[in-house]
Amino acid sequence: MMTGYWFISEWEKNMAEKPLDAERLLRALSVTGKLVGFQYAIYMIEQITDDPARVRLITKRLYPETAEQFGTTGSAVERAIRNLIYAVWDRTDHTLLEHIAGTPLKRPPSNSEFLDMLAGYLAGYLRNHR
Repeated sequence: MMTGYWFISEWEKNMAEKPLDAERLLRALSVTGKLVGFQYAIYMIEQITDDPARVRLITKRLYPETAEQFGTTGSAVERAIRNLIYAVWDRTDHTLLEHIAGTPLKRPPSNSEFLDMLAGYLAGYLRNHR
């Protein structure tokens, strides 16, 4: 009989202590509250988690709603999310991001791809941990 070993990261061990939410998921990707897009991303991920169809309306509906929520413009929200994605891409080993995406990534994801990946991952987690 062969003995099997499983690698469980510290991040996964800590999941048992606190439930996963959009903020913890972003922080696991090395995003901090210092980035302007941090709060925007949390809000948008939560919106998409609640209603996945919202990701298809990102430019016409989600950016403007997020901008209104935070007192800024849709273009500022779009730019802040893009900067956040590049910060994730530049700062981290892509292992966790690729795990969330479910596939190897050759380039930084677009805004809608990034938000959709994180919201989908979070929704799946919440479904399996209720």
